[in-house]
Amino acid sequence: MATLGFAGIEIDQARNEARERGIRRISSDASAVTVLVVPTDEELQIARQTAAML
Repeated sequence: MATLGFAGIEIDQARNEARERGIRRISSDASAVTVLVVPTDEELQIARQTAAML
């Protein structure tokens, strides 16, 4: 993650390591860019799209 500094991204280590559910912010307050973690269930989406095609 240190290599993202050129883009103004700063990751808050404590936020990044937190195991909260839902959408959460992991960028620091000083970061020029907001970085979010958005949980997904990709397998479920693939299954739904496949079932819709059948």
